[in-house]
Amino acid sequence: MPADAALVAVAAFALLILAYFTYGRFLARRIYQLRGDRATPAHTLEDGLDYVPTRVPVLFGHHFASIAGLGPILGPAIAVIWGWLPAVLWVIIGSIFIGAVHDLGALTISLRYKGRSVGEVCYHVMGPRARLLALLIIFFLMALAMGVFVNAISGLFVSYNPDAIIPSFGLMLVAMAMGVAVYKLKAPLGLATVVGLVAFAGLIFWGVQRPVTTYEWFTTAETREALAAARGAPAVYDDAGNATAPAFTSPYGAAAAAERFTAVGNAAAAADIHRSVALTRYWWIGALLAYGFIASVLPVWLLLQPRDYINSFQLYFALATMVLGLLFAAMTASPAGRLDAAAFRPDVAGALPWFPFLFVTVACGAVSGFHALVSSGTTVKQLNRETDALQIGFGGMLTEGALAILVILACTAGLGAVDWQAGGIYDTWSGIHGGGLGAQLSAVVRGGANFLAQIGIPANYGTALLAVTIVAFAMTTLDSATRLLRFNVEEICRSIHAESLANRYVASAVAVAGIAFFGLVPAGKVLWVLFGTTNQLLAGLTLLTVSVFLFKLGRPVVYTLVPMVLMLVVSIWAMVLSLIGFWTAPQQPWRWALIGVTVIVLAMALWLMAEAMLSFAKGRGGLVEDGREPEPDEEGLAAVSTAHLG
Repeated sequence: MPADAALVAVAAFALLILAYFTYGRFLARRIYQLRGDRATPAHTLEDGLDYVPTRVPVLFGHHFASIAGLGPILGPAIAVIWGWLPAVLWVIIGSIFIGAVHDLGALTISLRYKGRSVGEVCYHVMGPRARLLALLIIFFLMALAMGVFVNAISGLFVSYNPDAIIPSFGLMLVAMAMGVAVYKLKAPLGLATVVGLVAFAGLIFWGVQRPVTTYEWFTTAETREALAAARGAPAVYDDAGNATAPAFTSPYGAAAAAERFTAVGNAAAAADIHRSVALTRYWWIGALLAYGFIASVLPVWLLLQPRDYINSFQLYFALATMVLGLLFAAMTASPAGRLDAAAFRPDVAGALPWFPFLFVTVACGAVSGFHALVSSGTTVKQLNRETDALQIGFGGMLTEGALAILVILACTAGLGAVDWQAGGIYDTWSGIHGGGLGAQLSAVVRGGANFLAQIGIPANYGTALLAVTIVAFAMTTLDSATRLLRFNVEEICRSIHAESLANRYVASAVAVAGIAFFGLVPAGKVLWVLFGTTNQLLAGLTLLTVSVFLFKLGRPVVYTLVPMVLMLVVSIWAMVLSLIGFWTAPQQPWRWALIGVTVIVLAMALWLMAEAMLSFAKGRGGLVEDGREPEPDEEGLAAVSTAHLG
């Protein structure tokens, strides 16, 4: 008998809430020893650009939008092919005992070192070699992750949801207007919030009414005429009465258009659309990279903070309506409330082994090294009080876990049984990957829209809302990560005494070039697996750094050491298996690039672990017991003097 999706959701949410008020408070007070009377870097280094004291609701929205992105959406949407039960268990256990511990720990050690990144903190707890190794690993991770993101966003815009384009980019203008109104014109935050949300709702309505089908720009005149003639046409059926193509209605992305023309026998138009998709996606990747560069050099209050703040309300609404939809589905015995998918499928045709790849595929929803970069890169620079770290770090991770749970249920209950049967996208590993990363995002959108339909939200507006939610969060992560990558490049330049290159424009250009390298590699699915392994490896290394920090202060390390060991084991295991897969894969132009990146990251990670072991061997001491930063040496002073400059 199929399980009840609403029951799974309620049980998961209850455990996450309980964990916040028990385990979270214990860690904050007893292990990390956060105090509300200690000045934070946002105050001591306030510069109006990166260091800006921020109220909790605004900072929570900015932080959550930055850490969420595609991670808790795309990862679970892929991993459920092994069954919904292991994915749900990993999200709950991982987010409570590993992910939230990791995020709060990263915030804490960055607080103790004037808002510097995890890579810079490695210098003080493990030495200069550890710092450079950590910074280089971080560069590869962020460039790889954002390469995946621009790839997936471009696919969603072109092939599945052109109705998300207007609200996604219109939100930038709304956010900038809100930033000026609140910070420069001193408008009340409540009023600015209401106006911003109303404007955003209007943009979503506009996007649904006027989808921007950019793939048409690169098609022939004949194909454009065929598209115009096909709009509004009914579904196509074969002789047996089976639908071979759905009704051709808005937003008619490239995937629907190609499917339509294939079904009606217009092979020339279908081939032309497939050709135009590749060109259009390259165009979008370039546009997204340009956006990332601009966003990374603007003051944080002008775009990132207000944009993420508005996005957080959008997410709250999406989460609340999906939960309500689940509850209504349960009360009405709707098929959308049943978990028709298998609870556990260890043997899927052509799939990677579920262990260890489940634990690196579901990354951000359970634990993510990328969160350490956000926490110690932008969030710590805006933290008003130390005690706010519990809500932002621990609470933000648990909220992301709740999002991942809903994504799992959308793909296993809301999506419908047909997608899990023979020929469905979850039937085989090649099925789930057949349409690229955009196909997985489209699956989440369709499944979630079925939940929203239970409470009366029309399907076209439900899919638009969820598509915009996904894209908006992916783009907030893109601009935040480009900014973090800029900080990372600046720190690398300072660590090798190339201070002349450590300015925001040169560093941003290098950051964008790194993202472009991975974004243009035609292997989005492979990149996601590589991102997952590298991401979880960084999470393990961050927990290792936090453990060394606590050890030097004489505090208990079991709460960080045990999850550290687990993450290092599964991530290195998965990375070695991935490396073997790259080596034995058919000849591809990108194969050697991925082999090279994997070998380099793995070698640096092992070296960093050796540096940590040496630091442990030196014994306790070296850090001040109450958490104040010890006096750095001359090189450390040089880093401090430039760490807060834009």
